[in-house]
Amino acid sequence: MEYIKDAPFANIFVCNGDIDFHDYYYISPFKEIEDSIYYCVNRTGIESRVPSLFFVERDSTMSCCEVFCIFSGKGKLTFRGNTYELGKNQVIVLPAGEEHSYGSDEAEPLGMSWVEFYGGDSRRLTRHIVDTQGPVIEGMIFSDASAALGILQQKLMIDERQNVSLEIYSLLLEILKNERRYAMVEISQDVKANFSRVEAYIDAHLRDGITNSQLADVCGISLPYFIKQFKAIYRMTPQEFVMNRRLRKGRQMLMQTGLPVDEISEMLGFCNTSHFIRRFREKEKMTPAQYRGAYRIG
Repeated sequence: MEYIKDAPFANIFVCNGDIDFHDYYYISPFKEIEDSIYYCVNRTGIESRVPSLFFVERDSTMSCCEVFCIFSGKGKLTFRGNTYELGKNQVIVLPAGEEHSYGSDEAEPLGMSWVEFYGGDSRRLTRHIVDTQGPVIEGMIFSDASAALGILQQKLMIDERQNVSLEIYSLLLEILKNERRYAMVEISQDVKANFSRVEAYIDAHLRDGITNSQLADVCGISLPYFIKQFKAIYRMTPQEFVMNRRLRKGRQMLMQTGLPVDEISEMLGFCNTSHFIRRFREKEKMTPAQYRGAYRIG
């Protein structure tokens, strides 16, 4: 076992057989300014080449907030005197200045994308999140939070000096939305499972004409009741959600592939390319071609 002290943050990494389990995408070239009016990234990365065992312990001198999205494996988190089981499709939020530790299960090591950040209103917002939702957040928030974190990381891979204050705020906003999502309705585990299936169905059928009736059938409930519950949970109509999913997939394809815009439009189920371009511009304030030019990877 190796004990690796990360002096600037009084962090201790305990790893088995490797110097550091992090694959860094980005380490800030700037000196940290805690009272910055902007949200700033200190470090961000992805842990996919994780050794069989690791343990991270941070004390109250940690000056950065953390968010990580777990996409595989298992582990444990200790925070505010409580122990939490960690696993796939969880979003973890940890405020600055609070002791915590987390470790990976030896048999099923954690894989996750993560970001350390500071500035803006990050301390207050992250504390509000853990006070109201806890540090471990599960369910429908995972896909939106991990997508927001991915966009942030991709921007920094293109230009390490980019201001990503808006992207950090967007990530926190996605997590804050989760609080409102459940505030107005008590949702059983069965209902949560039903709507998880709806999300999966939408993602698998973006090319098709998805109707509210089809989605209600996936849930196994009546159409009026489905629409009422959907609005209460997601704060939007089912068709608005479908459009958001199509545009999110469009962003990913523009960044990660060289497919023509016409082909992307067809794959996402738009009636024609002009419709795709119009809806994309409404959402992103730029055309698909401009977005690809700004954010294309590789």
